[in-house]
Amino acid sequence: MIHADARDILASLPDQCVDCIVTDPPYRVISGGNAAVGRPTGILAANDGRIFERNDIRFDEYAPDLFRVLRDPGHIYMMSNLLNLFDMRDALIDAGFKLHNLLVWKKPNVTPNRWYMSNREFTLFARRGRAFTINNPGSAAVHEFPNPSGNRAHPTQKPVDLMRFYIENSTQPGDLVLDPFAGSGSTGEACRLTGRRFIGVEIDDKYSNISV
Repeated sequence: MIHADARDILASLPDQCVDCIVTDPPYRVISGGNAAVGRPTGILAANDGRIFERNDIRFDEYAPDLFRVLRDPGHIYMMSNLLNLFDMRDALIDAGFKLHNLLVWKKPNVTPNRWYMSNREFTLFARRGRAFTINNPGSAAVHEFPNPSGNRAHPTQKPVDLMRFYIENSTQPGDLVLDPFAGSGSTGEACRLTGRRFIGVEIDDKYSNISV
């Protein structure tokens, strides 16, 4: 687990050094809130749609390095909301990735929105190199995992079981998984539980310490 800027670490890693990438990268978050009930319209939080200080990194700033460090062939899973989905897709394709599928994480809770309540997040599933079958080809593209309950360690904390689902489908025990935006460490914990090796990078010292 490395406390650093992911862009710096990615630039320093050698070519084709990781077997899989699983990450929930930073991006602007906009909601469909309703000011009539005391909520700001359109903005989830202060700072012009940012819920973190450092989520204004463009996908094309680091997508080429993601492609470079991933082995050939290898899989990448990148999570997104709807508003950032197409920019993320374009950045991955421009970097050289081939899109396999759009996966949907169905959540048991909903996010308030004036244009349909949101109960899902998206994951772009792509590859470098030749296509190869996932370990469980019977897996559905829409999958349901509960959110972390209680006091979450991170505002956008992802379920360990969700990250484990991706990791177990695209790697073997002993493989090396990279999460350049590790947050509170769900991907790393999934690797620990499944016998995979892990490199995590997190720029915020609070969340980096939680991951450790």
